[in-house]
Amino acid sequence: MWHYVRNGQACGPVETAVLLTLFQNGSVNLDTLVWKQGMTDWVPARSVPEFAAATATPPGVTPPPIPLSAMPPRGQNPGAATDPDKYDIEQNKVFAILAYIGILFLIALLVAPNSRFARYHANQGIVLFLAAFLVGCGALVLLPIPLIHALIVPVWLFLPALVFAFVVMGIVHAASGEYKPLPWIGHYRLLN
Repeated sequence: MWHYVRNGQACGPVETAVLLTLFQNGSVNLDTLVWKQGMTDWVPARSVPEFAAATATPPGVTPPPIPLSAMPPRGQNPGAATDPDKYDIEQNKVFAILAYIGILFLIALLVAPNSRFARYHANQGIVLFLAAFLVGCGALVLLPIPLIHALIVPVWLFLPALVFAFVVMGIVHAASGEYKPLPWIGHYRLLN
């Protein structure tokens, strides 16, 4: 029994013969994500031999030319629409956004542990959280020292605004579906 994704929604379970009929009538294609019990993750149908073989063009048959309406716009990556990462991004965008709001990065790690997108943004959220905590604690420890006091007070006052700016940047990147690092701290990896 197979499950498949159509219009961003999981459908099924259906028998192999039903899914093959959907391939043949064009309701789904080889880029459709499929899954059945025993598999660890969703995979494109083209990677399942029984679907790839059943939907292959018979020898000697030439498919018609691709209509211009199906061609990607100039400058767009033609593989972008079938990128398996796109499904991950759409499914886990909310968790990636939450990862930048304080300790809520734990939600991304607990709810979507296998999502590359959520883990990327959870990593950035953790690094931001730790950096803000360490700089804040360091400033608090150094605040009583008279000579350093004049330098620490501006840092202490500026830190919340900087952290807020980074939170907003991270949320915008996550909401846009981008893997874009935060300035200064985005290159640190605490998660794989």
